Amino acid sequence: MAIRVLSYLKMDTILKRFLCFVTGLLCVVPLTLGQDSYYFQPHPQDKDVRKGQSVTLECGVSNSKHVIFYWTLNGDPVSNTSRRYQDGSNLHITRVDPSKDIGEFKCIATNVTTGISLASQGAQLNILWIGDQARVVLQSPDTPEELAEKGEMVLRCKVEGSSEVRFEWFHNGLRMFRNERISFRNKRLQVASLSPADNGIYSCRAVSEVGVVDSTDNFALMLPSDTAARIQVLPKDTIAVKNGSAIFNCVFENAAAVEWYAQTSDVPLTNNSRFTIFPNGSLSITRILNSDEGIYKCVGISDISKEAPQQIYAARLRLAYIEPFGGNPFEPLISPDELKVVALGSQFEVTCVKPAGRPKVKVWWEDPSGHIISDTGRIRVDDSQLIVDGAKKTDTGNYTCNAENIAGQERTSLYFYVASAPTITESPAGLVTEEGESAIFTCEFNGSPYPVTLVRWLKDTKPYREKAGYSNVFPHNGTLLIHKVVMSDAGDYMCEVVTSGFPPVKSEKAKLVVKEQLKFVPPPVSTRLELGSVAKVYCKARGSSPPVVRWKKVGQPFFDWPPHIQDDNGTLTFKGVANDDAGKYICVATSSQGIINATINIDVVVMPKFIVEPVDTQAYEGYSTMLHCQAMGDPMPAVQWDKNNIMDNFDPKRFHVMENGTLYVSEVHMEDEGNYGCTVGNSGGFKRAEVNLNVKSAEYYSPSNAGRGFESGEENTMSKTVGVTLGAAGLYMGLVIGLMVFCRMRRARKKARLLAEATAEVAKSENGTLPNDTEMNPIVTKPLKDGSTTKSDNEAPSHSSGSHYSKKSRSSYDKAHFPRQELQTMMLLGHGDYGEVFLAKAKGIIDPDTEIIVMVKALQTRDENAHFEFKREMDMLNKLRHENITKLYGICRETEPFLFITEYSDWGDLKQFLLATRRDNTRKGPKPPPLNVPQILGVCHQIATGMEYLANQRFTHKDLATRNCLVTSRLNIKISFPSLSRDTYAEEYFLYRNRTLPLRWAPAEAILEDEWSTKSDVWSFAVIAWELFTQAEMPFAEHSNETILRLLNSSELRWKPPVGAPSVLCSLLLTCWSISARDRPTFTDVVHKLGQVTVDSHL
Repeated sequence: MAIRVLSYLKMDTILKRFLCFVTGLLCVVPLTLGQDSYYFQPHPQDKDVRKGQSVTLECGVSNSKHVIFYWTLNGDPVSNTSRRYQDGSNLHITRVDPSKDIGEFKCIATNVTTGISLASQGAQLNILWIGDQARVVLQSPDTPEELAEKGEMVLRCKVEGSSEVRFEWFHNGLRMFRNERISFRNKRLQVASLSPADNGIYSCRAVSEVGVVDSTDNFALMLPSDTAARIQVLPKDTIAVKNGSAIFNCVFENAAAVEWYAQTSDVPLTNNSRFTIFPNGSLSITRILNSDEGIYKCVGISDISKEAPQQIYAARLRLAYIEPFGGNPFEPLISPDELKVVALGSQFEVTCVKPAGRPKVKVWWEDPSGHIISDTGRIRVDDSQLIVDGAKKTDTGNYTCNAENIAGQERTSLYFYVASAPTITESPAGLVTEEGESAIFTCEFNGSPYPVTLVRWLKDTKPYREKAGYSNVFPHNGTLLIHKVVMSDAGDYMCEVVTSGFPPVKSEKAKLVVKEQLKFVPPPVSTRLELGSVAKVYCKARGSSPPVVRWKKVGQPFFDWPPHIQDDNGTLTFKGVANDDAGKYICVATSSQGIINATINIDVVVMPKFIVEPVDTQAYEGYSTMLHCQAMGDPMPAVQWDKNNIMDNFDPKRFHVMENGTLYVSEVHMEDEGNYGCTVGNSGGFKRAEVNLNVKSAEYYSPSNAGRGFESGEENTMSKTVGVTLGAAGLYMGLVIGLMVFCRMRRARKKARLLAEATAEVAKSENGTLPNDTEMNPIVTKPLKDGSTTKSDNEAPSHSSGSHYSKKSRSSYDKAHFPRQELQTMMLLGHGDYGEVFLAKAKGIIDPDTEIIVMVKALQTRDENAHFEFKREMDMLNKLRHENITKLYGICRETEPFLFITEYSDWGDLKQFLLATRRDNTRKGPKPPPLNVPQILGVCHQIATGMEYLANQRFTHKDLATRNCLVTSRLNIKISFPSLSRDTYAEEYFLYRNRTLPLRWAPAEAILEDEWSTKSDVWSFAVIAWELFTQAEMPFAEHSNETILRLLNSSELRWKPPVGAPSVLCSLLLTCWSISARDRPTFTDVVHKLGQVTVDSHL
């Protein structure tokens, strides 16, 4: 049935397509099939907007391939104008007009390959507006002649608008309020029991949320009276210019006198230098000031009766003005200083937006020669719009918009250039160049001059971006200059000539072939080798032809090596390093391109070893004690002590380090109790041991009274009392301890039983009771409120890449199991999101007779995300096998907390090493020398190589920084995952949306959108390189975390390459810090680029 319905639908669609093709009519089909299927996303929506404001109606479809758009208003297509035009698939209106934008807008989407169109739902603009003018009309009675004393008058305030309007009424400029004779209803004013005292000028004011309008056409009430003066000529509202003059005519009949009052003044005006009242009652004002603006009242006083009411008629004086043109006087938006380019033969329209003014502003246009443009012809005006049909080259020039009223004139100009279509006369030629030399591409074309026509370059069909100090693009003549060519510059280049109004024109491809120069990748660096060890020193070179790489020791003949040294094409292997192996070594690379060499120093050292290792010591308050620590090595290692991991945390008056390394305490205090660390180190590395100093009260220390009895019976009685008391206390303590041990054993048995049940469940799942494609999470137990337990499958995380638990993965973890009791804790490194991270000694983890120092991470949290990340790291390290990534030695998961054990290095993390090389380092003891540029490049190359391998295995690090890299005494780098975010390096992390993030080491998409990828690791790698050159400075130390978050959010965070870095590396780092992840290189690209960085390593 479903197939039959689909067939009917498909046939119906085919018939509709045929009808569209035959009739040529617009077809709106609600359903399309296959590749034609699309729907509106979003539909246009109704919007509220004020008159004169801009608005955009949005429209889009789910699949825009082969789809074009247009808009209709009340069924008629919408034409593009300077005020209302289509922007992509959206419709934009720069100034909403109630008379032109009322109705139903629809978006029409047409698939050009099928001819089928879809119409969106309708959308309307709810335009909030109020008219520019208001007037007062008589509603009742029908004519003014019908108005009489004791009668009724109803006036109406007429104003156009859409929003809710509130009205205010005025009598001779004074606000009217409701009373027994006066009432208001909607737009109407009702006055009952009229009398000559009500005569005068009635005006209104319309107030809405979008504006205020005062009436300009008012109503004059003139009831006849036998005794009162009668108005013959009414004063009228007047608009005058500042410093100009104005006259108000006012003539009464039967008036003994005519007086004028200014605004709210109670004192009549008198003749002076600026005000003149003529005998007929008219008022003249000269040299008008801003303060003169307002209401003027003409008062007629009767000559028949003093009891007759005074007749008052008011008029308003307004000052004329004209505003200057705003910052955007044209539609579409064009800056007055901007060059507007128009295609030859095209139509051009631009509207000049009238500035505000009083009275109404008149607008006209002038052509480049200064002549006024008429409303007819090829170049014409329509109201304030300039229209140019079929633009010609001679139309190029300055067009001026003029706005004028009695207050003055404003002008603004627009320069537009009529451009012709560009043509390429000669495409760039291919080049073959040596690496490090310059390359120049030229592009010859005919067309309009710069900046109307621009030349852009494409490399391998992608836009080529100019790199400061590395390459230059000269857009005026189309030249591309690459100062020093590198291997990544090789490819196909095309120039693209762009002129506004015409499609871009592309040249033929020009191939750049780069011959790679002979160079070291990376340059060899000086190193230290431990006496008696097996070591390798690498020297790799590359060129356009494969080079031969050999080592030579200074002062020793070529190829004459002792039996324990072997040179294998650049890899110098020492099978048991001897003292005589120290010295200068030269790496020589030869090929058909020539010969290069680099010199390094190899030092032979003996790692520090303890002769006397410190042990836990018990001391007594007030007495002296010693903590012994002696070591040997070559050079002789220095000894440094610390307390509770804090250097120099000693009272110098009581603590002294003796020449043999022993820490002597002349007088022990109770606060001296704690953990003491002895660190011995030389240029070959460091060793460390920690011991505990236990301080007891001096009352326990009495060698002179040892064994001596009591001499009196009183003392003997006291002794018995003390003995009985202590015995009772001891018995009580024993009982308490016994109960605690019993409860603990009972809980342990219960926990073991529950763990066994949970393990059985996991084993049952892993042994095949579910299909292979079923994802399973490990099962753990959770306590319920009643003390029982329940199984939960969401407490522990699944594999980060979505892999399933299988027999293979379980067996790999079984092989990695290491007995927890074989770990001997040495020192706490800090706390991360999972829990503690500490160093421990592990015997037999590599082979049964070897004890090594390892790093252990403990899972001590119940947070589900932490469980997930812990499992992800463990799975990742279990799969990775690379010399620059720490190894997973073992795991402990037989009971909580779960542990995983990883490799550690003799020199610790890279950040602490860099800090130790700083000149401002105040720590005592041996200081390693700062890394030079070749060594830094070597470290960068190792990290990039390790990250390339990690990325190829489809893993991300998420916290790549020097604090999470380990360094050995041979400057070998191991990427690791300590992430000590809770204490040791807490200041380098930031809590954002309940996530602890390395804010200063990660890009915006990772911090703000939680989008971690290889490209975010590339950003972090660039920060590591910055750290290496700055000796582990804090990135953006001058900014707070909140400021950096704001800069990331606004894409305003800008990195600067470190001082002293090679220019090629600087260019690489800036690319790694691109805002868009797509613009950043891969780690493969980074490794390749680092191989191209050269330093001066010649003799």
